[in-house]
Amino acid sequence: MLAMSEKSKAFLEKNCPEVLEAKSRSEALDLLEEDIEKKGFGGENFDEYNDYGRAAQRVYDDLYYSNKKRQADE
Repeated sequence: MLAMSEKSKAFLEKNCPEVLEAKSRSEALDLLEEDIEKKGFGGENFDEYNDYGRAAQRVYDDLYYSNKKRQADE
């Protein structure tokens, strides 16, 4: 299982549970990036993060940095 904060895990359980089943950091980040692209933008031209996008990006960053050493070992 990938390392992450409890807050990130709760977000993923509620919003994007398939990320929790990812076998690698890159797979998890790809899945979360797809989710952000689908639901994470707003604004007049859909070029700014909405609230969901900001929260998902924080989870993305958490996954990236919390698993940085593991990715190098794979």
